Amino acid sequence: MIQSFDTQLQVSVRALREIVAPALAAADKHVVEQLHLVVAALEFMRQRLPAARRYYQDELESYIALSRDSIALVRKQQETLSAEILESIEIGERVLERADAEIEDYQLVTRRLRKGLGGLLHHSIGHPAEAALQALVLQKSETALLAARVWCLPLGFELDPEALPRPDWSFD
Repeated sequence: MIQSFDTQLQVSVRALREIVAPALAAADKHVVEQLHLVVAALEFMRQRLPAARRYYQDELESYIALSRDSIALVRKQQETLSAEILESIEIGERVLERADAEIEDYQLVTRRLRKGLGGLLHHSIGHPAEAALQALVLQKSETALLAARVWCLPLGFELDPEALPRPDWSFD
């Protein structure tokens, strides 16, 4: 049995490309399409697996910072939501401190913070801080969106991949 995840994924991708794909040459178009999607997914996982923990840690850290800044703007108008988001921030900080935290732990708290931020935005409509909160979220989301675009580079959707910055979590 192969010990390395990277090697296992490389061998699997190679087997699918060199053995399974030719055997499916006469298969329906959608069958071959599905095979190519599986190969692309495995190749993406192989490339990103070493950096996954750091990427999701960084993502959680950025949502914690955005949440703190957002609460500072609307705490008085949105006390209940602010308290829920503060609780999520505390959970996120504990997750970041844990050496044994799983990627899913980072993702779970990040989703919880996103949901809370969505609630803040929704409930800030018509309040004096609405414009400032929207501007803050747009400004801070630009960094998160850029990181997501860099993360998805291996999928080949970027028109000018060289224009994107090198990530902090990259091992290249």
